[in-house]
Amino acid sequence: MKKLRIIFIALFVVLVPIALLLTDVQLVAYNRDYYRAEYAKYGIPETIGMSMDNLMNSTEELLLYLDNKRDDLDFKGSFTKGEEEFFSQRDKQHMVDVKDLFVKGRFIRNLSSIYILGFLLLLFWKKPFKDRLRKLARCGIAAAVAGIAPVLIIVVLMRIDFYKYFTVFHEIFFTNDLWLLDPATDRLINIFPQDFFTDMAFSISYLYIAEMAAILVGSLLLVRFAKFE
Repeated sequence: MKKLRIIFIALFVVLVPIALLLTDVQLVAYNRDYYRAEYAKYGIPETIGMSMDNLMNSTEELLLYLDNKRDDLDFKGSFTKGEEEFFSQRDKQHMVDVKDLFVKGRFIRNLSSIYILGFLLLLFWKKPFKDRLRKLARCGIAAAVAGIAPVLIIVVLMRIDFYKYFTVFHEIFFTNDLWLLDPATDRLINIFPQDFFTDMAFSISYLYIAEMAAILVGSLLLVRFAKFE
């Protein structure tokens, strides 16, 4: 029974950071205002010859696709030179793989969230509140430390050489070379240059670190509260 309890706690400690990180990815990746700000920052509409509003309309279709609310990326965009297919065939093939990552990430996040909720319900079910609060706080401290450390290391590595580790990410998560796009023929790389992904990666990382730090501080305060209550 003790070993089983340790396993349940270990799973909680591991799944809290995973669920939180995947949630933060979703929050940033589906934030329409974020895309508009990044497009303006890097002059993307001027680069591809399209108005900001039309670019945002095309981005909306892309995000609907990633959110599994659209079956394909077969649509045209309104450019200054006229209407044409927005994405190349290679763009579309790569986005099939990207969508698969998003769908799997959402599934893992949801499954982790269900486990976390079940763990919390069982933790407080007909048990002395003060004792359970202390145990939850200790789990929170463990989850925060376990979750912050690897992401801090990744942030440092990205600061040193983002392109290198961006490439490593693609080599790990994609089994083909469709992510190697040509700016002359593929629009995806033109609307999402490397600097766009640099900003997104750091935005997600800093949001996640701030949340984990809040969990750590809150858990430490709970331990103190439970100790002197």
